[in-house]
Amino acid sequence: MEFLMVASTTAVTSWSGLDLASVGPIYPFVGSEALLWIVGLVFWIGFQILGTRIEKRELEADAEAARRPERLSRVFKDESGT
Repeated sequence: MEFLMVASTTAVTSWSGLDLASVGPIYPFVGSEALLWIVGLVFWIGFQILGTRIEKRELEADAEAARRPERLSRVFKDESGT
């Protein structure tokens, strides 16, 4: 336990009964939470759109490959047992 107090980067030795208003910011970029939330939301929406477009392209390519005549004839040939 003593090691944790020595490794601390603040002058706080105990959080028990401490008034946080007197300490000040305890993490970086205090006050920018709304901006970071909006940036995260935009990133997430962009990621979802990009992922959907990539997956749609892949599925369309797979569907096109499955509709090729040589593929269809091989499938039907295997099903008929000939």
